[in-house]
Amino acid sequence: MKFIKVVKHIAFWIIFLLLWSAHDLNYHDDFLDNLNTNLLAFLPYSILVYFNLYLLVPKLLLKRKRIQYAIVLLLCIGLITFFTSYFLSYYFKTINQYLPTSNFFASTPGKIAIAIEIILALCLSMTLFLIDAWYRKDRLFKEVERKQLETELNLLKNQINPHFLFNSLNSIYIMLGKNLENGKQMLLQFSDLLSHQLYETTKKSIPLTAEFENLKNYIAIERVRHEDLVTVKSNFTESNKDLSISPMLLLPIVENAFKHGQSSEGYNISIDASIQHNSTLNFTVENTISNEKKDKNELTKKNGIGLTNVKRRLELIYPNRHLLTIASENDTFSVHLKLQLYENAMFNS
Repeated sequence: MKFIKVVKHIAFWIIFLLLWSAHDLNYHDDFLDNLNTNLLAFLPYSILVYFNLYLLVPKLLLKRKRIQYAIVLLLCIGLITFFTSYFLSYYFKTINQYLPTSNFFASTPGKIAIAIEIILALCLSMTLFLIDAWYRKDRLFKEVERKQLETELNLLKNQINPHFLFNSLNSIYIMLGKNLENGKQMLLQFSDLLSHQLYETTKKSIPLTAEFENLKNYIAIERVRHEDLVTVKSNFTESNKDLSISPMLLLPIVENAFKHGQSSEGYNISIDASIQHNSTLNFTVENTISNEKKDKNELTKKNGIGLTNVKRRLELIYPNRHLLTIASENDTFSVHLKLQLYENAMFNS
């Protein structure tokens, strides 16, 4: 980093000298002679530039001591102007003898020209310095923001996972008391779910087919648990194996239907997952609404933390790539997600 910084500074002064020497061709047609003269003349300019950038700016300007900064800078410009005026007048009088130029730099117009050169060097260096500082600050801000988003995503996953585990374990516990064989089958399915939870949720993305399999296992457990009370219709279209999705993103939507659609009179759940245009997932989950749920006005709460977390994860992971619609009509509550998926190579890069 220090090497790159040094290279940038050297490049700045080389370009500045070359451009100014080319500008001086209006007065003297020997470019190399102009370059040699400016190399000596710009040495005090460079000293003032670095004195300003690394002492005056941080010690005065950035600490809001603007009047002190202006006074000190003007004094420095005046000092360098008179020093350079005397040096150039002496140089063209005794070393590179050319009396008209010597007289020019000793005059008031010559001093004004020198002051303008100094101010130009200060302005260019300040502009580049501030642009570089802005880019460094912007990179730091984006890095902090990225880490904050990663932390928030992990917290959201942790909020989802215990909730899901509790419901599954509770279902198995109930079934083991009712039907031992069904309970064992649920335990095997839960083992697959737990494996998914332990090994897949730490990844940024997993194949969409793996997420579908996880949903099928969960639905199977809930079907056994609720026996004749629930009727589940599910359709999972075969997807491109190259498509990826953030793990545990769809499960809270399905879990929400089982949790909030429950009714002692029986209830229906419909789950449909299809792929359009090779990479767009259409995922719809509908469940009937019981009268007791309507009376408790539970729908106004957007059905708890599960869907809230889904919304937030979609905002963080798939900005401008999703459309989540939650609706309640007559006796049906529905959640529809339209999601433009990434391919494995793109999402994991």
